Amino acid sequence: MKRIPAVLLLLSALVLSAPAQSAALSPGAGCERWPLVLSAPAQDVAPVLELRKGENYFRAAGVPRLVVGRNPTAMNPAAFAEHFKNMAAAGETFARIHFCHMPRDEKPGEISAGMLKSWDATLDAAEKYHIAVMPVFGVWSYWNDGTKGEAWHLWNTNPFNAANGGSAKSPAELFEPGTCRALWMKRLEALVKHWQPRRNIVAWEIFSELDLLTGSSEAKGTAFAVEAAKIIRDADPSHRPVTCSMSGVREWPQLFKSDALDFVEVHPYGDAGRGDLDELILKSVRERLATYHKPVMIGECGLDWRPPRGTLDTSDRGPVGIRHAIWAAMMSGAMNARALWWQDGYDQFEKADLCSHYQKIATPAGQFVKDIDCAGLAPVNCTMSPGIFGAMLGSATNSAGQGRTIIGWFRDAKCVAPKWAMEPVKDQWAELPAREGRWLVEFGDVESGKILESKEVVTRDEKLRVALPEFCGSVAVRGVLQADGL
Repeated sequence: MKRIPAVLLLLSALVLSAPAQSAALSPGAGCERWPLVLSAPAQDVAPVLELRKGENYFRAAGVPRLVVGRNPTAMNPAAFAEHFKNMAAAGETFARIHFCHMPRDEKPGEISAGMLKSWDATLDAAEKYHIAVMPVFGVWSYWNDGTKGEAWHLWNTNPFNAANGGSAKSPAELFEPGTCRALWMKRLEALVKHWQPRRNIVAWEIFSELDLLTGSSEAKGTAFAVEAAKIIRDADPSHRPVTCSMSGVREWPQLFKSDALDFVEVHPYGDAGRGDLDELILKSVRERLATYHKPVMIGECGLDWRPPRGTLDTSDRGPVGIRHAIWAAMMSGAMNARALWWQDGYDQFEKADLCSHYQKIATPAGQFVKDIDCAGLAPVNCTMSPGIFGAMLGSATNSAGQGRTIIGWFRDAKCVAPKWAMEPVKDQWAELPAREGRWLVEFGDVESGKILESKEVVTRDEKLRVALPEFCGSVAVRGVLQADGL
């Protein structure tokens, strides 16, 4: 039986040494002690990422871009800062961070002052390294009692639990009108009001994997998200986008169609032992784009949802599968790529050494697309020779200023788990709809990002047929229209 992909959130945004003192926050509470925005010389300030209504990609410095980012976690602000330093060195600009930890002796509805101080210091560090952040306010594990055999459940530590002095006898009470829900919403509002002045907050995630809460249902979960989204929007004058996620590639159409969500997420993990993450990313992202007509974020992902020791995540060939997934994400139509779980820091809780080996795994892909203006780019159907698998972004429109860029990635159809064999591949091609004219097409090495070869190609009958150079594993493609017509 297929197991729902789960995520480890043991003390997720963390700082275990934080004092247990709690504070009920007003919008400016704590400002005199913990600055909300890190001071920095104007020339050092990185562009703020923003998601504009009707667009599928974040804008950086006003231009739609493909964003690379992570799910960092750490035990203290200094360790988070090290993550951010590594991200900046790798050319990454976005972090999805779980600010979910609730000390057992924290009063429901309030926030540990020591914890808040640590979280503020973490956001200061992100600002220092020009990392945009999406805070996640809730996670399923604190609201799961393990009655369905879930691998990770922390209801016994939750301060909202009546056994710990809270009001709730069951996690399911979060979905019902009453004291538990009201106090959680109060905590949510306080955090949004406290953090909304920060320039590096780019979006808000209400809850991670809402479907895994004990007592969850589509109707109850949607109603909960609608209420939470209203509270966030009322508390945030900047009206940053709001989202909420499901586990794996599950979907609640009622929730995803709701105005509560400005964009939807996917959390694809390769089926146990299959390692088919690249295929799963392309399928799930494109299905959601077509179904819900909203931007899609890859919230988190991995070769396997299970603890990494003994899985493909720790295999010698695992990096090849991860690299495939990152390039597939770039061409999926999602607003971001990378977004790993175990490789981004959660490996430490399972005594697996992954994070240090994946610091720059996404750098070549990020470099390859960093100067591409993504305005108008969307998934396009392309025809491929039988020996390859892959995807492309482009535009078939001949409207002025549009349809001038294509990007793609193709791998050997036989380069799959568990061996991910790297054999020479030649005589392969791809064809896609394209604007009439003369194109400059470049082919990139997926491990270095360097250009392997470039050539001019002319469209025929609004089709651009690209003959791929010989490659091992996979190859990247990008094309720019040089001249209209023939």
